[in-house]
Amino acid sequence: MGQTGKAKQVSSLIRPFLLVLAVVTTLIVAGVNLVIANTKHVTINDDGNITYVKTLTATVEELLQEQDITLMDEDDVQPLPETKLEKEQEIIIKRAVPVTVFADGKEIALKTCKETVGEALQEADVRVDIKDITNYQLSDAILAGMKINIVRVVETIDTVTEKIAFEIVDRANEKMDKGNRRVVQKGADGEKKKQYLVVKHDGKEVSRALMTEEVVKKPINQINEYGTVAVHKTSRGETFRYKKMLNMRATAYDLSYESCGKHPDHPHYGITYTGMKARYGVVAVDPKTIPLHSRLYIEAADGSWVYGNAIAGDIGGAVKGDIIDLFYDDETFTKKFGVRRVKVYILE
Repeated sequence: MGQTGKAKQVSSLIRPFLLVLAVVTTLIVAGVNLVIANTKHVTINDDGNITYVKTLTATVEELLQEQDITLMDEDDVQPLPETKLEKEQEIIIKRAVPVTVFADGKEIALKTCKETVGEALQEADVRVDIKDITNYQLSDAILAGMKINIVRVVETIDTVTEKIAFEIVDRANEKMDKGNRRVVQKGADGEKKKQYLVVKHDGKEVSRALMTEEVVKKPINQINEYGTVAVHKTSRGETFRYKKMLNMRATAYDLSYESCGKHPDHPHYGITYTGMKARYGVVAVDPKTIPLHSRLYIEAADGSWVYGNAIAGDIGGAVKGDIIDLFYDDETFTKKFGVRRVKVYILE
C-alpha cells in the first residue's frame, strides 16, 4: 500500500477520535462553566466565628449539613434554613445561652439567643411590671449563665380603724364628803380611721406609710367628782364635816374672879366678848387663828377625853396663837386642868 493510502487510513481512524475528544472537551467546558455558574460564595458567622466557603448546595439547610454544622432548637440562624442561597450569601448563627429566671417563687431555666434581658423574658412569657424590681436593666445584654431576679412590687391602701381612748377627768366637789366619789358623766371611746400605703415585695410587707387620718367619732371624757369636805368620826360614833383641823394647846377658865377678873356684881359678869353668856361650850380664841362665832369640835389630841361641840365666843389676854381657853363650870377642875394638847375642828 502506498504512502497515500496509509495516510488516508490513519486519517479515517483519527477523525472519529478527534470528534469524540471535541465533544468531551465541549462537555467538560460546559460542565465547568455550569459549576462556576452555580457556585455560591458563602460567609458563615457562627456566633462570631467566621468561615468562608464555596458551595453548590441550594439552601441554607443543605449548606449547614454539608459543613456539618448542627443547630439546637433554641439557636437562631438567618436567613431561615429553607432559604435558597444567593450567589454571595452571609449566614449568621446565634447560639442560645443558658439563663435562669427567678420570679413568682419559681425558678425558670432558659436557653435563649435573644440579645437583651427584656427580649429573653418576653420570649419566656415572664412579664415585668413598671414597679417590679430586677437586678438587671431590661436593655442589658444577655450573657451565658445570667441569673435574673424579679421582685414583684405591689402597692395597696390599707384602711385601719383605731380606738381613741377617753380620758378621765377628776373634779372637786366642795359639797361632797372627802373620800366619796361619783361618776357624773360616763366616758365613751372615740374612733379614727387611718389609711396607709402598704408596699409588699413578693408578698412580704416592706413599708407602711400613713397617708390620711380622720377622727370619725370624738371620745367623751369621763368626769368623776370627789369630795373635799373633811369628815371626822367621834369616839361616840358621830360624824361631822369640818373645814380645818388645828393642833392646839388648851387651858380652862370659869366664872371665878381668878379666871375672868370680874365679881358677880360687875355689869358684864358672865358675859363674853361677843355678848354670849359664859357657859360650857363657849370657848375663848385668838380671832387671828380662829374666827369668832366659828362652830368647833374639840377633843384630846390622844383621844382620851372629849370637850365636844363648842363655839368661838370669847377672847382673852393670854389667848394668843395656838391657845384655846375652854369654859368649865367647875372652878376646882379648871385649876387642875393645866395645859393640854387638843385637836380643834372648825366645822362647816
